[in-house]
Amino acid sequence: MIQQFFSGLYEFVLGRPMPANFTNDYREVVFPNTGLMLFIISLAMVLLYYYVLNRMMSTGLYKPRHWVIFLVLNAVIAFIIPIAQVNGNEIETHSYTYMFAFVNVIYSLILFFVFSLLLKRGSVQAWTTPMKWPNKK
Repeated sequence: MIQQFFSGLYEFVLGRPMPANFTNDYREVVFPNTGLMLFIISLAMVLLYYYVLNRMMSTGLYKPRHWVIFLVLNAVIAFIIPIAQVNGNEIETHSYTYMFAFVNVIYSLILFFVFSLLLKRGSVQAWTTPMKWPNKK
């Protein structure tokens, strides 16, 4: 189920994995591992920003530029993960690998933004970051 979900998510944008002799490796190992790590790391970065730094520690990192720093850090990690997964599974690095990493970055930006909207209300200082919508009540 997870394999099919993440394989479908990545192959929808990228097409069939290249080189073709590694298609099963991508579908069974690389796509699911990368997708799960993307989800977990993006969620962890949002939780760190809103609940650790701006609730428990009260660091004052509540400005949009601080949020953007975490967004970019999340994107950098999201770029590295697929490359590490491909190399770790002894799959030939190909232009497909770098396109896969780029697509993972796009997904990380979307996830980080969605998680931010869903979880920012619990933050003491950063509940308006990256924007005031939806309003805290």
